[in-house]
Formats: sequence, C-alpha cells, structure tokens
Amino acid sequence: MTSQDTVRSRVGGVTPVVYSSGQSRCTISEVAKITQQKDGCVKIHYTLALTQPAQHLLDVTVDVAAASGEFVDFVLPTWTPGSYLIREYARHVQEVEATVNGEPVAWRKLDKQTWRVETRGATEVQLRYRVYGNELTVRTNHVDDTHAHVIPAATFMYVVGATEQPLTVEVEPPAGWEVATGLDRDGAGYFVADDFDQLVDSPFEIGTHRTLSFEVEGKPHRIVIWGAGNEDEQRLVVDTRTIVSAARDLFGGLPYAHYTFFLLLGGKDASGGLEHRNSTSLLLPRFVFRPDKSYERFLTLVSHEFFHVWNVKRMRAAGLGPFDYTREAYTTLLWAMEGITEYYTDLLLVRSGLLTPKRYLERLADDIVTLQTTPGRQLQSLECASFDSWIKFYRPDENTPNTAVSYYLKGAIVGALLDLEIRRRTADERSLDDVLRQLYAAYPLDGPGIPEREGYLGAIREVTGHDFGDFFARYIGGTAELPYTETLGAAGLELQWDWKDKAADGGARPALGLRTKSEGGLLKVTGVVRDAPAYQAGLTADDELVAVDGYRISNEASLRERLHERKVGDRVTITLFRRDELRTVELTLAPAPQDKLVLQPVGEPDELQRRIYTSWLGIDAAAQGAAAEA
Repeated sequence: MTSQDTVRSRVGGVTPVVYSSGQSRCTISEVAKITQQKDGCVKIHYTLALTQPAQHLLDVTVDVAAASGEFVDFVLPTWTPGSYLIREYARHVQEVEATVNGEPVAWRKLDKQTWRVETRGATEVQLRYRVYGNELTVRTNHVDDTHAHVIPAATFMYVVGATEQPLTVEVEPPAGWEVATGLDRDGAGYFVADDFDQLVDSPFEIGTHRTLSFEVEGKPHRIVIWGAGNEDEQRLVVDTRTIVSAARDLFGGLPYAHYTFFLLLGGKDASGGLEHRNSTSLLLPRFVFRPDKSYERFLTLVSHEFFHVWNVKRMRAAGLGPFDYTREAYTTLLWAMEGITEYYTDLLLVRSGLLTPKRYLERLADDIVTLQTTPGRQLQSLECASFDSWIKFYRPDENTPNTAVSYYLKGAIVGALLDLEIRRRTADERSLDDVLRQLYAAYPLDGPGIPEREGYLGAIREVTGHDFGDFFARYIGGTAELPYTETLGAAGLELQWDWKDKAADGGARPALGLRTKSEGGLLKVTGVVRDAPAYQAGLTADDELVAVDGYRISNEASLRERLHERKVGDRVTITLFRRDELRTVELTLAPAPQDKLVLQPVGEPDELQRRIYTSWLGIDAAAQGAAAEA
C-alpha cells in the first residue's frame, strides 16, 4: 500500500492502524449510513443514547466500517480545546464491549485512554461503552433527569488513523426531549461533522430547554436555556444581539451560517464559559440577572465567549491545532488568545452602550489593582504564564499568587495598554482593532496559525509602521512593571491610588500580609503574601490563628479589630496552632498595599488625548464631557 493510499490521523498517541482509501478524503454525503461502504472510505458513526439519565449515564456506540489491518484503536481525549488542563476523561468510562462483524470479541487497554480491538480480518467493528457525567461545568458532562449537556471530548472516542474523516452522530433522547447542537443534519437525520475536530467543537444540549431566537445579518442565532432564574428573556435577546452586532462590526462580518448560545443556569457557585466554532457553553447562577451590577456577569461572559468566534477559533495560535488530544498543546500566546479577548470583552460592551464609560474605567481600575497586588507578576511573564497554563493556571494552590500571574487578567490589561500605545504612536490613525483584522486576514481557519511572538509583532509592524519589539520584550516576554502613567495618559487618564480602609491619619493601616478564612469557629490561614511580615515570620497556609498579643481572635473581624489598634512599625505577637502544636511568632507590622484606584480624566486634555479617548471607547465628545463631570 503506497503512502497516498493511507489516511493517517492528525492526532498523536499510539501508532495508528492504516485504513484503505480510494481518495484522500471522504465527503459528508458518503457517510450517510455507516453500514454502506463506498469508495473504500472509513465510515464512522456514533450513536448517543440516554437510557438512564437519572443515573448520570450516557450510552455511546462507535461503528466503524471499511476498516483494514489487524486492529482498531479507540481513544478518548484527555482534554478539550479552550480549557488547558489534562482532565483524564477516561476515568468516567465504564462497561466497554466490542464486536467484530456482529460477534462479541475481547478488547484490551494499551494505556489510560486507548482501547484496542483485534479485527480478525473483519471490516466492521463496533465499540460500546457508557460514560458517567455528573459534573456541572462547561468542560465536563452533566447528565440528570432534566437534561444532558454533552462535551464531545469527554464522550466520543476517536478512531486512530481516521480523525480527518467525516462522521455522523445519531442521538436517541428520552421521550419529549429535544436536541440542540451546532452541527447540521444530513438527509437521514444524522448530525454530521467534517472531522473529529469539528465534532469536539460541537457540544450537545439534550432536554426540555427553552429556545430564544434572533437574527443578525439574516443569520439565525439562538439562546438555548436549561434551568430558570430571574432572567428577562426579552432583555437577554436584545443584549445578546447587540453584542453579536458589535463584534460583527469590528471584524466586518459573521463567519458562520448559524450560532447557538447554550445558557446553563445552576446554583450560586455556577460559573464558566467555553468557546466553540459556532456555539458556546455558558454557565451562571440562576439569579445572576438582577441587579444590573450582577447582570454584568452575563454580559461579560457572552461578550468574551462570542469574541472567541474570531480570536482562537479562526485566528488561533499555531500551537492550538491541529490537536493531539492525548497530550498538552503548548503556546506562549494564551495571553493574546484569552487576554486580548478579555480586553475586548468590556470594550465591546462600552462601545455598544451596554456599559457606561465610567463603569468601564472602574472595571479596568479594579483589574489593575488585582494585578498590582499579585506578587507573582514580578516572577512570571505573560509568555511563561501562557506556556505553563497546563500546570499552573488550572491548578492553583496557596503559593500561586506569589509565583504566577493570570494570562487572562494581565493579558487584558496589556491589551488595553498595547491598544493605547498603538493609538499614541500613530496619532490615533491605527489601533489594536486594525491589528486583529490584519491577523484575521493573514491566518485563516484552515491555515497554519499565528507564529509565536513574531506573528503579533509582524502584524503590528505591518499595520502601524512601528516596531513594538521593546514593548513585547518588557511587558509580555518580561516582568517589567507596566507603563500605566504614560500609556493611559495618552487617553487623558491619570491614576489616583488610595486605600479602601485608611488609618485615622489618612495613611495606610498596618498589615500582616495574610489571606484567611473563618471555618468552624477557627480562623485559618489560606495564603501568605511573599515578602510580607507574615511571610518573613514563617506563617504558612493551614495555620490556625488563636491570638494577637495574647488576646483571642476567632474570625476576620476580630483580627481586623486587633490590628486596627496598632500602627505601622509596631511589633506584635501571634499565637497559632500548626498541626495541633501551639506556637508563638513575633513580627513587625508593615503598611497595607494601596488597594483602591480611580482612573480619572485629566482636567484639560489636549486634542489628541480627546480623540484617542473617544475613538477608543466609541463615544462622542459630548459623552466624554459628561463622563468627566461624573
């Protein structure tokens, strides 16, 4: 068999079985029925049944036809794109059965996620298994007696060597339940995907959900809602359509035929979003929609995940596809994929009128405070944070704030500063908007992806005529403090730092540098700030604080009261239990860091500052004056 007669997988892992093929790729129409063999193409058909949803079980069948070789290997991914953590989905697989030409056969595991079935010369192989799903996130399956939100990477095994082949999915829901997904149906009623990557990028919501519909550019959009709370359906439609239109205006069109927002409403801790090519999964508390400040969580989640239609799903980092679902996909560009998306999350809301400029600046100031009170910003660069996301971002511990930085948070702030710096250097003739449009044109979905660092630098150079190498080296590849004063000043803004809680003289309160929580009548340390007094004195996470200078403390309020009685520079004695051993330490109180920031328009901005401010936020001069007065 010659190399052009084989279809090999883009997906790594075990050595693939070779499948005979009369052409380089089968078409969707050739996979109308798995039992029909045509042109020698491998046929893959999935059946997803919900026979016991109350027990959180999904029944999955994978039918393979036109196979050749001694065996077929089935692999369940370990992670899902958009969430950079090895999740070990195979731990939820149970009751695996295999047949060859309809006869039961034994299978064997090759590793944690690979099942091998000997073909015995047969061409039809079937693998049946169940998947347990009872974790309500946007990255894991959640199945119960009301619905199933199905994450394909956690559910469907791929056939090694055939991941580039088209496939079909048949869903068998309980009576009265409906199926929603971003995939289209074929003439037989099956859902169809061009390849395994597209299937992974297409979650399913199966149940008795509500569906809200609207159009933008004549293209259908729907909000599929599971659960209920204090939402206003009409407001959801109007505001979601506004966000879609704002993103469309930035990029000049919508790159899909239809789009689905899956809105899952859970308990008070429900949170998360995951982007897909023409859909997104959104998870929020059911009562998040009122008051307006709480409603911002819905607006920002929709705006962020929808912006990924372009940034990540079309203009992706080179390391983010084609995917190897068995191992990590490394890139130093998550700061751009996620951070710049986070920057535009709020920017599109203010440009479309869903956030006021005043509120936008408040949120930006809060983000700057969070970053500047994170010691890890001095140790980890944005590029390192991106590359190490697999072992750090999704696995935080008590020391994470001391050694790491969020590529979402710092990436968003750097995105804002980069945008303003581009506007300053080009006298507001160019912006980050133009850079994104340049990247979108240069790196299409079916292309190789954006190269590390040089891709962005090259696009900025092409758009602006300026070299931003030093900016990238200092603030993205390095850990230099960000140039807030100069860069925000380009938009006529100045930074006013202060403390939320000040001492009687207007200065800083004394601080230990501890993060604590009250638990069962005990005050436990959850983290210690690097180089703060508690850090220098050797306090550590899980210490139980008992007293300050011999006086009992049992919660945050009592600790705060004792510290408010002291002043910066005072020497205090802390009594604590560590693993049931009573200890005493002495330390000197330091000033609390400033934790309040106002981004205030300067009194008399010049003409360029006015122009940058109004074009940046998409407002007119009258609105700028009103914002300054406010």
